Amino acid sequence: MSRVALLAERLRVEERQLIAAFARHGWEATLLRPADLILPLHGAQALGALDLPSLPPAVLDRTAATPESVALSALLTASGTTVVNRTATTRLLADRLAFLRHMLAGQILVPPTLASFGPEATLRAIEALGYPVYLKALSAGPAMPVALVEDRDAAEALVEHRAVLGDERAVLVQKAVADPGQTVRLVVAGQRLLTAARLVDERWQLVEAGAWERLAGEVAQRLGSGVYEIEAAETGAGQVVISACNLVEFRSLAELGVPVAEAIVEHLLEIVTEGAEASPIRSEGVSV
Repeated sequence: MSRVALLAERLRVEERQLIAAFARHGWEATLLRPADLILPLHGAQALGALDLPSLPPAVLDRTAATPESVALSALLTASGTTVVNRTATTRLLADRLAFLRHMLAGQILVPPTLASFGPEATLRAIEALGYPVYLKALSAGPAMPVALVEDRDAAEALVEHRAVLGDERAVLVQKAVADPGQTVRLVVAGQRLLTAARLVDERWQLVEAGAWERLAGEVAQRLGSGVYEIEAAETGAGQVVISACNLVEFRSLAELGVPVAEAIVEHLLEIVTEGAEASPIRSEGVSV
């Protein structure tokens, strides 16, 4: 039986659904905790007596895209492991600034956004865009969460908090172009739109996906094939891409009948098949 590892800290509902979906295809899926990994920067044979665990032939990254996950993906790929998402895709999901610039290079609309590099500059950027705005760290991660700023008092408090306690200087100030209930969650599997949903009264509801297929396809052309979700909104200027991230939570969509786990499994198996047919095996390298 072929093996795949689910890169995650623990088995959640989603991982159990993925294990069942892989089993239906004759694959064994097991948990692989990032905290347990030791990965060499060069050939393992050069490490002498250090006994490194064998890596599975394929890994499905179930963690949030961060600079750390980019490094982990790159090292796993360099070892010969097939990783979904690919490192290049994870890198763009983890780097908010690079992601927005990548969208703009593809002529995809994004909200008005300013990059500031100091607390006073951040306050000026907020005033220039007008309330409400979001404050976002340049890179995705748990240290500095996205913050909604709706007035001057909140802006001063949040900017000071992030600068003093988080030692944050560089910030993305992004205009809030839609209320949270008006944004749409687009789930991409491979390079196609799997489903579209909107959060209504704290519950996800499916919306007509056809209206969003073109935008999802354009984003997928920029990010590459993979499994991720896109936050978008319909505005007076047209459809706008707000952000994108690795698809981690999907139990709420599965409860609505969307076959998310099956789509993820099919995409990974397609990537593995492509890799097996390629000669020589292609690698994305180890740059992080």
